[in-house]
Amino acid sequence: MKKQIIIITMAVLLTPILGQANTLKPPRRATTKPNQHSRRVTPPKPVLAKPVLAKPVLVKPALPKPAPPLSESDAVFNRNSVLNIEIELSAEALNSLRNEPRKYVEATLKAGNKIYNRVGVHLRGAAGSFQGVDDKPGITFNMDKFVKKQRFCGMGKFHLANSVQDPTYSTELLCGEIFREAGVPAARIAHATLSINGRKCGMYSLKEGYDKQFLMHHFKDTHGNLYDGGFLRDLDQPLELLSGKKGQKEQEQLELKALADASKEPKLDLRFNRLSQLLDMNRFLTYIALEAMLWDWDGYPMNRNNYRVYHDLASNKIVFIPSGMDQMFGNVEGPILPDFQGMIARSILETPEGREGYFSRMRKLLLSTVRIEARLKRLVEVEAKIKPVLTAINKDEGNGYGQQMEALRDRIRGRFREVGEQLKKIPVTEKTL
Repeated sequence: MKKQIIIITMAVLLTPILGQANTLKPPRRATTKPNQHSRRVTPPKPVLAKPVLAKPVLVKPALPKPAPPLSESDAVFNRNSVLNIEIELSAEALNSLRNEPRKYVEATLKAGNKIYNRVGVHLRGAAGSFQGVDDKPGITFNMDKFVKKQRFCGMGKFHLANSVQDPTYSTELLCGEIFREAGVPAARIAHATLSINGRKCGMYSLKEGYDKQFLMHHFKDTHGNLYDGGFLRDLDQPLELLSGKKGQKEQEQLELKALADASKEPKLDLRFNRLSQLLDMNRFLTYIALEAMLWDWDGYPMNRNNYRVYHDLASNKIVFIPSGMDQMFGNVEGPILPDFQGMIARSILETPEGREGYFSRMRKLLLSTVRIEARLKRLVEVEAKIKPVLTAINKDEGNGYGQQMEALRDRIRGRFREVGEQLKKIPVTEKTL
């Protein structure tokens, strides 16, 4: 009886499991062939929605910002023609200039359709370039000497250099552009003819003055002391104060005395550090390297002449400014390390750091800033502007002008070629790179 109950119970328990197993068997494949006459149903193609294209937005290209308008002085130094300047002097003013050429007198200035009254003028020029008022005088114009805030083309002060030592009327223009591109301040140059009381004096280089407006072009702070280096003077001698703290005693010149004292430091390693704290060393190395490359024998490094010095209050350092560059490229084969007479230049090159920095800077300038072909092209532009006017004033001078310019171009090519050859003989150290 118990066996029957167990068997029945197992049968009852296994029945749903076996039934479930039967339902999980895979269906058999059909063995009959499909009806050949039945139509094959092709599944419908998916309908692709057309992309909705955004409406193109026309974006106008940004126009380059117009260059700021040139200032009046910028327009003068960027013009492609020669200015015509006339001045009228009374008999009394003429006599004063004959007897005291550096003393200001009043003049009337005419340029184009503009007339300026009571302009302060005096004669300028040093040993090689000075000529009297009855010859071809160099003249300094001080527009607001007698009339407050009077300006000529935006300038309070400018000069007409007679260029008697530069028959090309172009070396200060060309070399000034090189200095400025290298980061050293230098005056801009244009060209003008001059007549005094109707007498034609000839062609001149028009040069911006060393005043506050000049300083604004090159320095953020224009309140520092600006000195004129004078004739064959160094920093340990009294220099003329052009602008700045004119209430102080000029002979004191504390910032210049400190620099001069640092140049006399006997320990060379300490000397370079002391000088670097007082002098804009980067600009100064560029300045003296270019002075040698351009062979400015009458500048500060070689002759303690033709320079200005500015105390830049923003950096609290001294900056040298070249001037009077009318006798350039004279010695094509001159040494790239001349016998410097300027005490600051000489003292720096006596230090290892100064000498290495000097030659390193010269290499960089020759490779990047000089750009010989561009300078020669610039001279062609100057010749095209000056020659017709010069010929109209003085036929003989005009006819010989082309030869003067070609001779200058030859000297420039020769000088920079010589600088390159001499640099090859200077060992290159890691520090100079």
